[in-house]
Amino acid sequence: ALRALHPLAASDLERIAGVFYDRILDHDEARRVLESGESTVGQLKVTLQAWMDSLLQGPWDEAYYRRRARIGRVHVRIGLPQHYMLGAMNVLRQEFDALIDGVYPGCEALARAARVAIGKIFDIELAVMLHTYREDLDAQRSRNERLATFGQLVGSIGHELRNPLGVIESSLYILQGRIGEDPRARKHVERI
Repeated sequence: ALRALHPLAASDLERIAGVFYDRILDHDEARRVLESGESTVGQLKVTLQAWMDSLLQGPWDEAYYRRRARIGRVHVRIGLPQHYMLGAMNVLRQEFDALIDGVYPGCEALARAARVAIGKIFDIELAVMLHTYREDLDAQRSRNERLATFGQLVGSIGHELRNPLGVIESSLYILQGRIGEDPRARKHVERI
């Protein structure tokens, strides 16, 4: 159903990408996430068109999954909040639903098959994206645990070093008062 929809939808993908980024840019926080602001949107529209093209044509195999996971990791890296990603997918769903209504007038069976297929592939896309967010959360939790352990170790080492250094400092203070005017002894005490 997706492959059958592709030739009917191909001419609308540019328009859908435009609608998508117009909606994104309406939100200040989402706009800030885009690294270079609106100057990048032209390139992102082309990328989104390629994404939609692949969405409709497949093949939906392991390589497809890896490409989609890479996109999800970019979203994580740039700090795109999950709720924006979910909202963005809904914008695309709405546009594809309207597109299906337009390309299958009076063909309810074909329209229904296309809607079911679009729903399934968008659900898969969301699952992949959410999986990358979860992977990032798990990695961040591991990093935090390692840093906490490292902090405890550093604190323990610091405590173990401060005790003998305190004794050395006290001993030096006593020595300074007792070495007299011997310049070599004073030089070594100063060095210590």
